[in-house]
Amino acid sequence: MEIEVRKLTADEMEFLLSSADPAFANTLRRVMMREVPVMAIDEVEFVVNDSVVYDEILAHSLGLVPLKTPGGYVLPSECKCDDKRCAKCSVQLTLKKEGPAVVMSGDMKSADKEVVPVSDSIPLVKLTKGQNLQFIAIAHLGLGKNHAQWQPGVIAYKYMPIFELDAKACDACGKCVERCPRKILELSDGKLKITDVEKCIMCRACVEACPKEAIKIGHDESKFIFNVESTGALPPEKILSKALDVLGDKCKDFIKQLKKL
Repeated sequence: MEIEVRKLTADEMEFLLSSADPAFANTLRRVMMREVPVMAIDEVEFVVNDSVVYDEILAHSLGLVPLKTPGGYVLPSECKCDDKRCAKCSVQLTLKKEGPAVVMSGDMKSADKEVVPVSDSIPLVKLTKGQNLQFIAIAHLGLGKNHAQWQPGVIAYKYMPIFELDAKACDACGKCVERCPRKILELSDGKLKITDVEKCIMCRACVEACPKEAIKIGHDESKFIFNVESTGALPPEKILSKALDVLGDKCKDFIKQLKKL
């Protein structure tokens, strides 16, 4: 198995996974989305809420605010504290606001300066004159398989496309060039060529447009193009590395269990 990073920014990454199979590619995608722990608010204690939004709805909105997730914390299930609110497994965020004002995610004060909302400009609720909002929120590490609020990002992949052209049958009529939605086909010196096969979405529009049946579209089942879009809780490269660690631990545990048979 080989991984080649093609693009990397603060929140997005594209990489090529090769020498693998569809089962492993899908397993990696699922682990990245479901088993990489990140911080999210899952408990809220309202002291005052004079807004028009019910406590339950506001608490749900708070749970969906992405939080930056540093290292050093443990899952509540792995912590030895009784109330699951110790400094090892939880972070407290507080807010006290009086209207008129639009309450934003950046108005919350965190007990840990590293565990803060990814964006300060997420609107939570609008307060009119005389209305007050005060609450204590508790954030824990969690897994995407338990709730989407702990999903570190959106991960998708596609097979490496294969474009085959029968040069003898192709008469360079240009109909496939017109039909291609990604505009990656062109005529050069009277010959058809594809400019970037990786951008092909395998829609087969070119195949349907070709009157000579000179084009074939397929895919390589050993190569996969992954796109990772992080919520900002973790950098995309950390999502990948942590997912690979989880997979490694699962394999070790599987081998251990096999030896007991």
